[in-house]
Amino acid sequence: MNGSADVEMNIVTPHPQANAAITADEDLPGNVKIAGARNSVQMMKDDIPITAMELEMGKNSHVPAPIQKYANFVSEQPRICLFISVIFMLGMSAIGFIVRDDLPDFAKADKGFDARGTDLAAALRTVTHFDAETYKFDDNGISDDLVCNGALTYNLDGSPMVTSNWWGCTNAEDDERRRMAATSRDDVMDEEREALRALYEQHQVEGQTCSYAHSWLFEGSPTWPPMQVVFEAQGDDLLDVDTLKAICAFDDDIRSKYGLAASAETNWATGEPCEDRNLGDYVGYYYHKTCAEITATDVENFRTLLTTCQPAFTAGSLVLCSDEWVPNGCIENAVNNTSPAVPKECFRENIVYDVLANIVDKDFKTTNKVKYTKVIGAYTWENELTPVHTDLESDLDKSYGSAKIAGYRLGDKFDVFTDQLIIDNVFSGGAFFLVFCIMWLHTSSGFIASLGFLQIILNLGVAYGIYMAVMNLPFFPFLNLVGIFVVVGIGADDVFVFMDCWKQSILVFGEGGTLADRMGYVLYRAGGSMLITSLTTASAFCANALSLITSLKCFGVYCALVVVVDYFLMLSYVPALVIIYEKYVRKSPLCCRCCTCCTFCHIPKDPTQLRPLEAWFRDKFGPFVVKFKYPLALAFVALAAGLGFNASGLERPTSADFQLFKATHPMEMYDLQLKYKFNGASDSGTLKLTFVFGVEALDNGNHWDPDDYGKLTYVDMDFDDLLTPTNQAALEGWCDHFRSSSFYKDPCVEDPDDRFCRFQDICQFEWVKAYVTTDCADTTNDFSAILDACSGDDCLEAVGKIGARTTCCGLAFPMTDASIARNCTESVFQLASSDDLLGDRNNGNMGLIFDTATKDLKIFLMQLDTNIEYQETYEVFETFYNDANADMKVAKASLEGTFASKVFYQTRMDFFDLQMSLGIGAYQSAGMSFAFAFAVLMFMTRNPILTLLSLLTIIAIVCCVIGVLVFDNWELNIMESVIISVAVGMAVDFVAHYSHTYLHSPVKDDREIAVLNTLKTMGGSVLTGAITTFVAG
Repeated sequence: MNGSADVEMNIVTPHPQANAAITADEDLPGNVKIAGARNSVQMMKDDIPITAMELEMGKNSHVPAPIQKYANFVSEQPRICLFISVIFMLGMSAIGFIVRDDLPDFAKADKGFDARGTDLAAALRTVTHFDAETYKFDDNGISDDLVCNGALTYNLDGSPMVTSNWWGCTNAEDDERRRMAATSRDDVMDEEREALRALYEQHQVEGQTCSYAHSWLFEGSPTWPPMQVVFEAQGDDLLDVDTLKAICAFDDDIRSKYGLAASAETNWATGEPCEDRNLGDYVGYYYHKTCAEITATDVENFRTLLTTCQPAFTAGSLVLCSDEWVPNGCIENAVNNTSPAVPKECFRENIVYDVLANIVDKDFKTTNKVKYTKVIGAYTWENELTPVHTDLESDLDKSYGSAKIAGYRLGDKFDVFTDQLIIDNVFSGGAFFLVFCIMWLHTSSGFIASLGFLQIILNLGVAYGIYMAVMNLPFFPFLNLVGIFVVVGIGADDVFVFMDCWKQSILVFGEGGTLADRMGYVLYRAGGSMLITSLTTASAFCANALSLITSLKCFGVYCALVVVVDYFLMLSYVPALVIIYEKYVRKSPLCCRCCTCCTFCHIPKDPTQLRPLEAWFRDKFGPFVVKFKYPLALAFVALAAGLGFNASGLERPTSADFQLFKATHPMEMYDLQLKYKFNGASDSGTLKLTFVFGVEALDNGNHWDPDDYGKLTYVDMDFDDLLTPTNQAALEGWCDHFRSSSFYKDPCVEDPDDRFCRFQDICQFEWVKAYVTTDCADTTNDFSAILDACSGDDCLEAVGKIGARTTCCGLAFPMTDASIARNCTESVFQLASSDDLLGDRNNGNMGLIFDTATKDLKIFLMQLDTNIEYQETYEVFETFYNDANADMKVAKASLEGTFASKVFYQTRMDFFDLQMSLGIGAYQSAGMSFAFAFAVLMFMTRNPILTLLSLLTIIAIVCCVIGVLVFDNWELNIMESVIISVAVGMAVDFVAHYSHTYLHSPVKDDREIAVLNTLKTMGGSVLTGAITTFVAG
């Protein structure tokens, strides 16, 4: 067929009456003759070849001159193009590793998953900064207190802070360092060990090698040990002798099988490895028996003991005591000075405390039954516990008396996840091989499938080189590995589109058409389609750059690079590959002899014949869609509406733990549910609200780098700025303003037995007012007489009487004389920070932070307790956040000075910040993706109706995906945000292909025929692309 030949074709008209106007053999412009005319209903029933009109119109499609010139060059010099493309791919893949020496480190897969740039993040970073400037330390532990060398200090005289051995502050000149130079650390520890051994021998429980009387064993956090296995009762109670013995046997078996005792925590007194902590062993220890020797009577007596001690534990009177052998120590105080009084037997070796806090579930308080219990290993993080996970995962259905394993924590969950990834890589390799096979089947050429798949893989390296070397982004998160699956899905889809268009080009130009003409046609038609999909998909991923989560920002940019690189390689590498195939490979005698049976070098002998998939889309699926278009449209609208409504129920994460496995995985069961069933769960307690003056809340680090949090930015503020009459009055009433809030926790209500409860609120100017307004005649140096007689709010007034004086008393408040105000305020702070007044209640910290060099005031802090639990729901946090912001706005308005507008509050709301950022970021990114898709489609198609329908389809697809996630009880966590992002990208990719093909349909006046042509032309590519994406994922 050529441009001047007559064309015989079938005209398909949508309505029978249209045929009357067209007679067979009637001449049309362009030497086109009508062989016959049929309506669309007839077309649906008959087997129709590709119409000659379609071929003629495709042939006459105008290919822009620059595209045709490029096609001519590729056709003439394919080996040069291929060589340049390969060198570019290999070079860019290598440059990312050559230019940068900071290779990606996936040891911490959760790195970069905190919010950046929010007001809460800025407050947290700022407080972290001045803490770091106050306590500078290295990794050298030493015995006694020593001087720090930070730039800031809480000491009122501006002297550097003093801290204990676990801080290890860096100051090589202090006396402690000089002493340690003469006496090795080992000598000091040997001295301590001898003292501990003597104490241990006096208080040893028979059969127990570790004395749990030493509170250091718990390291201040009862949940730190890396091995914690939770057992669940199969009935309503597992506190029976057989079950406890079975759990002990399980523990002994794990301990011996993996040799864990050899590297367990050791008792400083004896050097022996500590036993694990479990309910059966504790019963034995208490009654001087081994677990195997305990009886049913022992178990019931122990239940009675726990029941007896439970009220004291609930009231906070039963505490962790490390000095039971010291007269008038922790136990004596609890037994004699608390209400209710604590029976002394509750303190023995801290056994009861540990059981109620960490070993039995919190519901024991009301039921006196144990539904859940823990085995807590005495192992360090250096223990290899991943093999234990492999064993336990296969034993989840095994019974231990009347209990089963419900979940566990075994080492670092990320180590297990990394090991699982290695295992999954085998399946990924199989999936990628299957994708390759599908590419081979679809392209009908093993040669093109092999080298095309190689291009898809090298695409990742090119994107990595641009990401690391060209863009110089500092962080390559674990999440970017998802790009592997993105590029396999999108890359294979683009290969399908390109090859389909290439095969269809022979129908346009015939066997006599030149390779240059065919390539120009393909680059124009397929290149245009891929340009739209690449722009919209890359834009969808780029929208993640607006995310407040560092890893999501980086993930979006990397995936966008992958898509863009894939597009350019599809226009450079793949065209050269196809021309080489056509010129040298396809007709090679050697290839024909070697690979005839496997079609490595062959496409069907009759290239004008539709492939079965194309014929099915045109003759079966297409007519079905056209015939039932209205019912199908209504069905899909109903589906999208239903799932979209369900998608509105997507909840934010309820746990601060980073989820790596499905919720039913035993390690996720522990993190998400089981650990909160025990009183000693981490992250418990209520929030403190700290008000910060003198620095600006800024997260001024690089938000693309999770290790860069910027630096402190001070506000122009000194002591005199705080002491203006207006600010004195505002600061004195500051705490009262917040005490009226619903979130305030009054310490005097919570702990009425604490006579100094009011001083738990750090509200310094209340003390200043009480101090300066007290009559001089009422002041006294008799501290005890004043303090012993006061209680609660009365103690605030009593403090004003302490210290006999003739100045700084009997004054009006606020003080108007700046000199008097400064001198009196400093006197109050000196007095209040004295151990003689409140002991170590405030640890010498009066909320004033000074520069150690200039002695100037730099930061001022105030603090109140709240009734908000750290593990509260998002809704509770949201209410607290909004209320605190509203109260803060009113309080700041009462201040004067340049620093007033920069005052902020900080509290431990990092998890809420993550929840809020995920919600904002996910929907913001999706909205931006939709906007980008609309803009690109509108620009490329210039068809508002088609663009709008495409956008509605994309939104419907995303709603369906989110709705399915909600049905499966997923929450809006990090991985779900990634799924939404990828869903938008993939939906845009497929919809844009259809839109572009429909727009360029050769029959533009009949929508039904245009739809059939679109399905025939693009249906196979999209279907196989969807299959390969599904397989790769």
